[in-house]
Amino acid sequence: MPVLAHAQQPSKDTVPPPKVRQLSEISVVQQKALVERKTDRVIYNVTSSVSAAGANGLEVMARVPGLRVTDNLVAIAGKGAVKVMVNGRIIPLAGEDLQRYLKSMSAGEIARVEVITNPSAAYDADGNAGLINIVTRRDRNQGFSGEIQASGKLSDYGFKPLYGVTNYGTAAVGGNFSYNTHKWSFYGNANYEHGRFLEGFGIDLQYPNQFWSQTDTGNYKIRNLNLVLGTDYKISNRTTIGFNYSGARTAYIGDDHVNNPVYIGDDHVNNPVYNTRGQLDSLLRTFATYQPVAWSTGLNLHLVTKLDSSGRQLSVDADYFNYYRTDQSDFISQRYDGKGDAIANGTTKYFDTNKQAINIYTLKADLQWPTTFATYAFGGKLSFIDNYSNVFYYKNLHGEMEYDKNLSNEYDYTENTQAVYATASKEAGKWKLNAGLRMEATQTKGVSHVQDKTMNNNYVKLFPSFSAAWNYNDDNHFAFTFGKRINRPVFWDLNPYKSLTTAYSYLEGNPYLQPEYNSNFELSHHWRERFTAAAFLNITNNGFNRITLAMPDDHTVYTTPLNFLKIYRYGLSASATLQPLPWLESINQVSGYHTDARSALPNIPDIDGMSVYLATNNNIALNKDKTLMVALNFWCQFPEVDHNGKSNTYYNMDLGIKALCLQNRMSIALNGADLFRSSASVIRSEVNYIPQTFTHFQVNRHIRLSVSYKLGQSTRKREIRGTGNEEEKKRT
Repeated sequence: MPVLAHAQQPSKDTVPPPKVRQLSEISVVQQKALVERKTDRVIYNVTSSVSAAGANGLEVMARVPGLRVTDNLVAIAGKGAVKVMVNGRIIPLAGEDLQRYLKSMSAGEIARVEVITNPSAAYDADGNAGLINIVTRRDRNQGFSGEIQASGKLSDYGFKPLYGVTNYGTAAVGGNFSYNTHKWSFYGNANYEHGRFLEGFGIDLQYPNQFWSQTDTGNYKIRNLNLVLGTDYKISNRTTIGFNYSGARTAYIGDDHVNNPVYIGDDHVNNPVYNTRGQLDSLLRTFATYQPVAWSTGLNLHLVTKLDSSGRQLSVDADYFNYYRTDQSDFISQRYDGKGDAIANGTTKYFDTNKQAINIYTLKADLQWPTTFATYAFGGKLSFIDNYSNVFYYKNLHGEMEYDKNLSNEYDYTENTQAVYATASKEAGKWKLNAGLRMEATQTKGVSHVQDKTMNNNYVKLFPSFSAAWNYNDDNHFAFTFGKRINRPVFWDLNPYKSLTTAYSYLEGNPYLQPEYNSNFELSHHWRERFTAAAFLNITNNGFNRITLAMPDDHTVYTTPLNFLKIYRYGLSASATLQPLPWLESINQVSGYHTDARSALPNIPDIDGMSVYLATNNNIALNKDKTLMVALNFWCQFPEVDHNGKSNTYYNMDLGIKALCLQNRMSIALNGADLFRSSASVIRSEVNYIPQTFTHFQVNRHIRLSVSYKLGQSTRKREIRGTGNEEEKKRT
């Protein structure tokens, strides 16, 4: 509504009529809290984060309180791995593929990250400890709006040249836009990242008479492109249809550091073997080039229609997802004796090509049906997965390529799932109850063409969920939640092909690997949405993990996934959102828990132990208008049982500053991450009575400068919206 301002004039013979001035529409903008705690989820508002400015999607996840991002794993601290969704749709990738996909996203296109620890039966049952939902930015205001971003990151690997390179870092540019009319809505974002980084791992094996060590460090250039486009059309006041496209391309390119020819990725692998007197017995050096390039395409067509004015609603989603990855490698290993002299006939050369093509088709329908007694929801989902992969190895014999059938493989895998669910929610006085049941029937078939093997699997599982909340008074709320979930193996773990790391070590999939199942219980108390205390119990049945097996006779080492674990984890957690001073917002969390991992394999011992995780995220305003902010974040993971191993203590500290200028249109941020270069873990375990140590070469210390600028009108009427989980609430 226009605001009328009456300006009075000095009194003379006559009083002129008052001047009328119509002011612009007033826009009141209030920055959201960094963290919001709801009954069923924790919301991390990326737009309010100082430390997330200019980061990629994976780095954003690492800054969410309670989330832990380690080598090829996204997990809730103290509870286990999760599945990742984007705008409510599960990303059917895991491990390295998922992390590379998340790296192609930009913080500028992410509005918030939702940590859903006990999803209702309306959600897919995948994910041990729950789901992570990444909600992308979408402006609902009428007219045009947008934002452009640019950032530069310089990584620190110790200020020492590695493979002749000192300038490890990345640069990224991107932007997003929205254009809305009464019936049409158009939106999109794009991000491109260009840079160089290191990654790798180390494995040490303590034989009775020898010490075997392997370090594997990859030196890559990265080229990531991510694009999202979408539109919605309002057919009527009750019905909306929409279409969404998302695409990404990730490529890793390596350089030869001596002659500068262009390779695509390169790994340097050193394998010293020491005798019991600590003297060098032999040395194996391996050099390999890689060219992994991946394309992903997602298409979504959706319809939402309100059946009547009582809240009955039907939504239908049809999705297609394609992931296509190619790679090729030149591989050479050379053995040396203890004096450093090359051993005759100690050279091994291979050339290989491999491909992975995943096609996923899904159709999902959800019906919300409120009644005077309770609110019901019903739905179903059909999922069809077709995964083809191959790897072809050729021995390089003096320049002649000879096909190696023993190492090569061609694998077809199909997985079809049919799911139905029903939930009911009811409010009765101070109680809020929700119960649901989901049934998933799954059929899988794996065909190894080279090995001439076929593996079939067919199972039906039930996944109940339940929650009960008691509002004792306006300030105190108690809740109990229970849910059963499934964690299916990633596609690469099911593929029986061998991936060489040296002439004496390789990775191998397991086509007989089965899903693991998780039961999660939690009893919690919430006070004013500021303090939360909870007791939890998580039970994992048929748990799997990658195991490194060593052959003492010939020093051959291979890693393969196996089902062999039953894990009990129980503990206490507490969180507090504090604002002791007007200029300080502090989010704090601590969890203490005990893990008991019991092995079904005689060559792997049981293991148990206590652990503590703590984290604090602090936003500090340096001026009254909060246009100059500082962030100081810290987390620490004390030694914990990790599957069949135990980790060391590792921790992380971030420091950043962010300034708003040009009427808050421009944002400039400078962030330092992992200041002590201490966020990588070391895990020790024992297999076949041989102690093992796995070291992550996950170096995250870097300095990042980022700039963003908002486009479009700065003052316009804001659309009144609910919380970010309104749709999910309706579904329950």
